[in-house]
Amino acid sequence: MSAASRKILSLHLQRFRLRPLMIAMALMSSLGTLQAQQIQSSPNSQQIQHSSHRFHQDHVLGTSLDVVVTGTNAQQAQLALNSIQNEISRLDAILSTWKDQTEIGQLNQTKKIQASAELFEVVAACENWRSQTCGAFDARLGQLLSLWENSQHVKPVETEQQRQALVSQLQSAKIQLDPQQQTIQIEGNIKIAPDAYAKGYIIDRALAAARQQVPEMQGLMIDIGGDIRVWGQAPQGNAWHIGVQGTEHYDNAAPQQTLKLNQQAIAFSGQGYRDLSGQTHLLNPKTGQPAQQVEHCVVVGKCAADADALATALAAMPANEGLKLVEQLAGYDAKVVLSNGQTQQTSGWNSLVAMPEDVHLQPIAGNAASSWPAGYQAVIDLTIPRLNVENYRVPYVSVWITDSDKKLVRTLAVWGKDQKWINSNYVWWRRYGRQMPNLDAVAKPSRQPGQYKLAWDGKDDHGKLVAAGNYIMHIETTREHGGHSYQSMNFEVKPKASSQSLPAQAEVGAVKLNFQRFN
Repeated sequence: MSAASRKILSLHLQRFRLRPLMIAMALMSSLGTLQAQQIQSSPNSQQIQHSSHRFHQDHVLGTSLDVVVTGTNAQQAQLALNSIQNEISRLDAILSTWKDQTEIGQLNQTKKIQASAELFEVVAACENWRSQTCGAFDARLGQLLSLWENSQHVKPVETEQQRQALVSQLQSAKIQLDPQQQTIQIEGNIKIAPDAYAKGYIIDRALAAARQQVPEMQGLMIDIGGDIRVWGQAPQGNAWHIGVQGTEHYDNAAPQQTLKLNQQAIAFSGQGYRDLSGQTHLLNPKTGQPAQQVEHCVVVGKCAADADALATALAAMPANEGLKLVEQLAGYDAKVVLSNGQTQQTSGWNSLVAMPEDVHLQPIAGNAASSWPAGYQAVIDLTIPRLNVENYRVPYVSVWITDSDKKLVRTLAVWGKDQKWINSNYVWWRRYGRQMPNLDAVAKPSRQPGQYKLAWDGKDDHGKLVAAGNYIMHIETTREHGGHSYQSMNFEVKPKASSQSLPAQAEVGAVKLNFQRFN
């Protein structure tokens, strides 16, 4: 099985695995140059308190890292970033389950260890959350995850019997924690995989390290793969605006809600992490089977670690029980979307939601015959293939719509932020390259190999409806250490359904465009 396949299949409760080779962040040469952008929101560049510095890096903890530092100069912002990098690297050497040489790897091999303060704290916290959630959160599932990996989605009778036996053993096995001696001892088939708590824990510790290193800064955001913690002043001067993915199954869908956060963390869990079969490996610890009853859930709270654990637990709990638990915790709120589309949330959720601005969308000038046909949209299905190649990197993908004169109408997707590589999508970049949407971050899953849907509702990049007529869909892909491809497809907007496709390329599978009525 390829490294990319192993990564997808071994997501513990859809979370990442911490990989030392991916996060040697103290060594800049192993990661490439980290791109930084300084944004001045005031005409007076001397007013440092109004400046913000943004950093982005792919391939961090199996996903991406975004950092925003406000109220300081570029040198201090770089110091804050360095401290974040160093703390991630230090904790990875303790908590990564990807290599046996890490401290948690030693525990899983020897079954008993005198632990560092960090490992002891993480394992104790995971056991506490296991108790509070009645087993819906469980960090003991390493062996069960390995079983799923080895089965490669095929479940013969002997594998099913192994799964049932493992679940039974894990429910009765014990973990002994001795706070005086700071030792951890695990029994039987327990293999600790604390990923669904550890990423949030790393975010919390990295934020504390940066604040200690640069006490002058006024605000900080750390986003690792959509799990986020914010502190202090946001770039726009009030709250940090965080977009939350809605229930739409279109991967370019605008955030359903924008939350206003202050001194808070947000964690996302659900079925957004997909493999090519469209399934999630969000496991229910009580059954050992993928949990399918929850589409996704979002938790906002005081710290990223606990928000991370709660988001994971909610995905495996009956919604009413999970939300009742969150209601009992001061400073925490949650929203759960079930697989049937039903939405439930805690009583304080609405207080986090930013009120939308009044936007009046008007069709462009023209008679009724030339207007966009009511009830129609263009839906684009595409696949990012899983390639069994050395040093695989997720490709950068740009998808956009132009009119017949190749004038940009709508950018549907730009996946990948590192300017060093996104420039390689040179057709889109040279003609239409622009800033990403004006949000501090968007809490939604990273785009790994899998199947995706994009939708165009007939609006241009300014939110205005366009006329019927002829348009061109463009798709461009580039992969670091890989190839480049560019394709386009002409289609006509009129009140009649149509369908066409493009053949697979090196970095993207077959692309299908359906112009269809959706209501």
